[in-house]
Amino acid sequence: MNGQVTYFELPSSDIAATQRFWGSLFGWTFHEGNFPGYSMIQGPEPMGGSPHDDPSRNPRIFFAVDDIEAAVARVRELGGTADEPVTIPSGAYAHCTDDQGVPFSLSQEADDT
Repeated sequence: MNGQVTYFELPSSDIAATQRFWGSLFGWTFHEGNFPGYSMIQGPEPMGGSPHDDPSRNPRIFFAVDDIEAAVARVRELGGTADEPVTIPSGAYAHCTDDQGVPFSLSQEADDT
């Protein structure tokens, strides 16, 4: 396991308002992501994104893992919940909650071989 924070998401029910608020607060800029309804956030480290029309009200933090399948299994063993991993061009991710219901996500970088 790794545990380094690698990415974050700010949910948005109004992307223009989200861009205005966070852009004014921190000087971040937003641009269209790899698929419709998702904006990438430029400025912070680690990099972030904003799903449009997302009714959740809490930011989501992504933690790095070396083996997404093993990490998902471990979350479940510890009493948390974990969605099945989703593969994307940059690797894979899985949305999870801990044993107290706190949401977080795991991410594994794509293998460059």
